[in-house]
Amino acid sequence: MHDAVELIVAEPADNAVSHGRVPGRDARLRLARFGATGRVRVEVSDARGERHPATAPGGLPEDEDEGGRGLVLVAAPAEEWGVAPRPGAPGKTVRAVVAVPGAP
Repeated sequence: MHDAVELIVAEPADNAVSHGRVPGRDARLRLARFGATGRVRVEVSDARGERHPATAPGGLPEDEDEGGRGLVLVAAPAEEWGVAPRPGAPGKTVRAVVAVPGAP
């Protein structure tokens, strides 16, 4: 589970810094563990609401594409993931939920 959460934090955090940065505005990382459900929720928010992550039709980029693989990597270990408007501020939030092995 550690590796899955690390990957899910790293990819959208890198995207937020590389593609979602607006001078004078921040990015936000939020991790929450839900003991009752045995899940970890990862949220990475940035200030660029007009720039949503690219996902190719069918979920996989073509071999010659230079990008588009990051969210494929996020989706693999995640139970669910998505993109939504950033609550309370301009931008978007990429979120993913990971199951904790052995939890109820």
